[in-house]
Amino acid sequence: MKLNRVVDHLGVDIYAKCEFTNPGGSIKDRMALTMIEEAEKRGELKPGGTIVDQSTGNTGPALAFVGAVKGYDVRLFLPAQLSSSYDPTDRIRIARLYGCTVTPIDLNEHVEGADQLQGIERAATFVAIRMKQCYDLQRSDPLHWWANQLCNVDNTRAHREGTGREILAQMDGRIDGWVASVGTGGTLLGVAQTLKEAHPGLRVTGVVPTDDPRIEWVRSRAVHKALASFGVPELRFLIEDLLDGNVMDDEVTVGNAEAKAMADRLCREEGLYCGMSSGANVCAAIEMARTMEKGSRIVTVVVDRRDRYAAEYPNEHYVV
Repeated sequence: MKLNRVVDHLGVDIYAKCEFTNPGGSIKDRMALTMIEEAEKRGELKPGGTIVDQSTGNTGPALAFVGAVKGYDVRLFLPAQLSSSYDPTDRIRIARLYGCTVTPIDLNEHVEGADQLQGIERAATFVAIRMKQCYDLQRSDPLHWWANQLCNVDNTRAHREGTGREILAQMDGRIDGWVASVGTGGTLLGVAQTLKEAHPGLRVTGVVPTDDPRIEWVRSRAVHKALASFGVPELRFLIEDLLDGNVMDDEVTVGNAEAKAMADRLCREEGLYCGMSSGANVCAAIEMARTMEKGSRIVTVVVDRRDRYAAEYPNEHYVV
């Protein structure tokens, strides 16, 4: 969909791929379906099996949705301690409606001195302890399969072979820029791989929330150290593939207020009932447009619906 009112007078066309129209309500449907079907092909996920992962975002409902359709139980781990500014209640409710079991993990029960952890170390430890729960279940019971969205290369495959090819076809091959939130790395990397193969000069911008240390806890290897301390073998994160491949030309930080303001405008001026990540993506696309030649064409993605943030209204939080 070509954006009109929010990008007026830029002289650059910005297109939004409307992934919030997927049956499960977000772009994560693609990743969930591909990861599950590839695991089935390899015999890793068997009939009667249980899908496990850690998530506080849209991956949880997506896994629950696809799992329900295919007849699998789904179990999600999330932190018992959440940021005061972030409330994933709506995503948790959606996952539970699909029959998903949601298990909060209290960091204080698993890590001595957890209250003393700060910044990147705390964030990395939070995600690592939830990943450990998934690892332990998969190791102890062959009917449990860990989707492992942060490291699963089929996450990237979903967008390299699906989303990216669709964008090329829908844009008639004419595209100069690609913008998406970094998140797990799967969407940004997978689409970029396909688009850059067709257009080596394509500009790529990765978008991150101001208070999301995800890239830094991978860059610093804080999450690797935390996983090792919990006895989880070395893992390679998709963000490492993104960084090592020099895929991003720019890394843009967008704050909550900016993302929310643009999401509001997209609802009211473009008729797109979208959430905060989508607002952030469009903010970054506009920033890219200001540096591009007139007539350039940029694609970004509208990743989910606004109702995923209803519990936080009117102070919705940009997370990926």
